[in-house]
Amino acid sequence: MSTQPDIEDNERIDMRVQVMAELDCPSEKMAQRFEVRDTAGNKFPLTIWKNNALSDFDWELEQWYKLDNARGNVFQGEKSLNGSSRLRATPIDPPREIAQNKQLFETVEDGLPYLSLYPLDSDFAELSVYKYQIQAEGTFDNSPMDATYDLASYLRKCTDSLVTHAGALNIVSTGRLNFELPDPFVLAEEQQTTLRASERTENNQIERLLKHALKRAVDGDSYEAQQINRILERDPDIVGSDSLFEACLAYEARIELFPSGDAFVGVEVRYHTRSQVTVDEYVDQVDADIEDFVDTSVEHDPETYDVPGSGTLKGFADAHFTDPLQELGNQSLADWYEQRGRISEDLANELRDVDPKLVEVCYDPDDDETDVHVPHLLRVAPRKEVVKAVSPRFHQEWDRSAKMLPNERFRKATAFVQELDALPEVDARVEPNPAGPSLSFMSAEVSQSDNLQFGDGRMAGVPRRGLQRHGVYERPSSFHIHYLVPESVADEFETLRDRLERKLRDIDCPPDKKSYTEYELGKAIEYNEAAAAIHDADAALIVVPSPDADSITEGTIDDPYPEFKKAFGKQRIPTQMVRMTNLDNKWVTDNTALGLVAGAGGVPWRVGEMPGDVDCFVGLDATRDPASGQFLGASANVVLADGTVFVSKTQSLQSGETFDEDAIVDVLKDIHREFVRSEGRSPESIVIHRDGRLFEDVGKILEPFAETEIDIDILDIRKSGAPRAAVREDGDFKIDNKGRLFVAKHGDYGFLTTTGRPEFDESDGLGTPRALRVVRRAGDTPMPTLLKQVYWLSESHIGSAQRSTRLPVTTYYADRCADHARRGFLLNGELIRGVPYV
Repeated sequence: MSTQPDIEDNERIDMRVQVMAELDCPSEKMAQRFEVRDTAGNKFPLTIWKNNALSDFDWELEQWYKLDNARGNVFQGEKSLNGSSRLRATPIDPPREIAQNKQLFETVEDGLPYLSLYPLDSDFAELSVYKYQIQAEGTFDNSPMDATYDLASYLRKCTDSLVTHAGALNIVSTGRLNFELPDPFVLAEEQQTTLRASERTENNQIERLLKHALKRAVDGDSYEAQQINRILERDPDIVGSDSLFEACLAYEARIELFPSGDAFVGVEVRYHTRSQVTVDEYVDQVDADIEDFVDTSVEHDPETYDVPGSGTLKGFADAHFTDPLQELGNQSLADWYEQRGRISEDLANELRDVDPKLVEVCYDPDDDETDVHVPHLLRVAPRKEVVKAVSPRFHQEWDRSAKMLPNERFRKATAFVQELDALPEVDARVEPNPAGPSLSFMSAEVSQSDNLQFGDGRMAGVPRRGLQRHGVYERPSSFHIHYLVPESVADEFETLRDRLERKLRDIDCPPDKKSYTEYELGKAIEYNEAAAAIHDADAALIVVPSPDADSITEGTIDDPYPEFKKAFGKQRIPTQMVRMTNLDNKWVTDNTALGLVAGAGGVPWRVGEMPGDVDCFVGLDATRDPASGQFLGASANVVLADGTVFVSKTQSLQSGETFDEDAIVDVLKDIHREFVRSEGRSPESIVIHRDGRLFEDVGKILEPFAETEIDIDILDIRKSGAPRAAVREDGDFKIDNKGRLFVAKHGDYGFLTTTGRPEFDESDGLGTPRALRVVRRAGDTPMPTLLKQVYWLSESHIGSAQRSTRLPVTTYYADRCADHARRGFLLNGELIRGVPYV
C-alpha cells in the first residue's frame, strides 16, 4: 500500500492512514485539518477543504481509514495529503503490519547501521546428523545426482527430520531414517557424524538443512511458501479498482551461514502481482478483441489447470473446445483433458456447454510452433508493460509501492520474521531484529574525502564535479573522432554533435580531428562497406535506429548496430552508439563524451589513493550454459591500482573444446606477461574479483603462481541476494551513506554499500540500497582493506559521472567484455586495450 514517499504533487492516491490529532486551520477555506500517519509510521497533515467531499465527515482520533482519491500535495519538499471532490474514507481495523510493529525494534539503537539480516539464536559451528549411502539394486534412468535430489525430496515427505543431499547417492538427515525407498534404491551404511560450518562442503549441507527448517517455520495459513525464496502472502495488499490485477507482498528468504557458525536469515520484500481474471474475462472487461492481445504473455490459471506453464498468445485457432483436432489424433481437446485429468470434471462439463473457441499459444520463444489452449484456463501474465497498458491506475500504485524506502522495507521484513515459528529439528528461532554492529559484525565506513584525481592532479570526491572544475585526468594521445550518421537524420544529428563537442571542450578534451560520413539504412553488406571506408579514427560515434523500429522488425532493413559493432571491432576502432530516438536527449551527452575519451585511450579520472599494497586487480567472469552447466569461456578485465583499465581478454569455448580452470589460468598468465612488459617488473600483489560465486577450483587457479613471490587474493563479488542496508535515525530507518561496510568476525565474509547518501536520499523515492556480498576465497589481505578497494573501484566507472555504480569496474567490465565477445563485437582470444565495450 502507498505511503508518504509515494505522494506526488496534485496526483490522486489511495492510502491507509490513522488520524492522530486535530490541527489548526490557517485558512478560512479549510474545513478540517489533521495529523495522520501511514503504515510505515510517517506523520504528515491531511487537509480537507470546504469544497471537498467529506468536508463535514465525523473523523475519529486513533481510527484507521482507507482513503480513496486523496490528492497529493508537495510544498518545499514536504509531502502531505489534501481532500478532493471524489475523496472516500472507509474506517478499517489497524493494518496487520501496524499490529505486528507495536513490538518491533526493541533492541535497535539510533545512530547505527543495519542490514536486512536476522540472526538465528543458535550456533551452527557444528551440527550432528545421520549420513546414509543410497544403493541401487538395479538400473535406473536418471543421473546419480538427479536421483539423489529426487530421493531426498521423497524422504522429506516421509519424515519430520530435515534431509538434504551430500553428493551423488549420499544424503544427510537430522534424525534416523527407517524408510523404504522407491525401487531400485535402498538406504545403507548409516553413520552418525558431525557437520562443521568451517568446512565449505559441510557448510553448504548445514545451510540446505536450515533452508528446509525455515520453510517449515512459515505460517501456512497466512503465507504460501513454495520455496523460501518465494513466500507469498495469501491476502492481497493492493487490489485494482477494475478487478483485473492484485498484488500481494512476497518475501525472498535466504540462509547466510558463516564459517564461524553464526547464521542469519536474509529477507527481501517485494510485490508479487497476479491476474484476477482469465483471458476471456479480460476481453469482456476491457471491451477488446482477443486479437488485441496477440504477443501478450499468458500463463496457465493455477486455480483451474493442474500443470504450470507460460507462453505468448498468438490469436484464435480454427477450432472449438469439442472439435476434433488432427494433432491430438482426431480427438477433441475436451476429450484429451478428460483422459489426463487436467481440469475438474465439473469445469470440463461447463466448458463443453460453452464450447469456447480455442487460442494458439507459443511456449518456446525460439520456435514458431504453437499449441491450442482454452482462453478460460489462461490468465494474462502480469508483466509490467501489460499491466501498464491494461490497468494504468493499478500500475501506478503498484509501481509506487514497489520502491520501498528503508523504514517501510525494514518494518515489513521484521514483521514477517516475527510471524515465523521456531525452526524444527534444530532448536533455533529467528530473532526479530535486523543485524547491526555486534560481536558477529564489525562495521566501518569508507572515508568520503576527495580521492578521485582529475586534470593537473586536482582532487574531487564526485566525478561530475571534478570534470567540471578540472577536466579529464589524461587526454588520449591521439583523439580523432569519426561520425557515422544515417542520411535520414543528418540534420537532427547536428544538435547532438554541437552539444557533444561543447561537452568535450568543457572537460578539457576537445578532439584533435573530426571526420564525418553518412550511410544509407539498408542491408548488412552496405553497412560493412561504410565501415571499411574508415581507417584512421581513434573512436567512432555511430547513430543507429532502435532495434524495435518498424523498419527493422518488419524486415525492411537490417539492424546496423551489430553489423557496425562487429566491423569496427575487427578494425580495432572503439565505438559509441547513439539511438536515433536519443538525438535530442541531452542526458546521453555526458556518457557518450566520456565513452569516446576512454575508448580512444584517455583517462577521465583515477583513484588518488587505493587502500592496501596492490599492483593490479583482475575482474573475472567465467560463463556457463545455464541449461547444460557447460563451461563457455572466461573473460578478464585488468585494472591498475589507480582504478584505470589496463587490458582485457576473453577466451571463449571453441568447437570440441572443454576447459574450465585452464582457461582462467591462461588469461591470468597473459595479463601477468602484459604487466611485466608494461611496468618492467612482476606484480607483487594481485587481487582477483570473481563475478558471482567462484565454482572453479581455487587451488588449480593459484597453482601456476605457487613458486612466485606474488601475493594473490581471490574474492567473490556477489550482487544477487545481498541484504539491504539502512541507518537508524530518530526512531526510523533511513538511507545510509554509501561506503558502509560490515565484516563478519571470522574475517572472510563481508557486505558493502556502494550507493546511497549523499547521492540520493528519501526525497528521491528510489528505494533502499542493496549491499554487495564479498567473500574471500584465498589470500591474507585484511577484509576491510579489500572491501574499501571494491568501493573505490565502483567509483571508477568512466560511463557514470552522475552517480556511483553498484558494481566495481573490475567485474562490471569483465561481464561487458564477455558479452561483446559472445556477440562477435570483439576479437576472441586477443588482448584488448582500452574499453571498447563501454
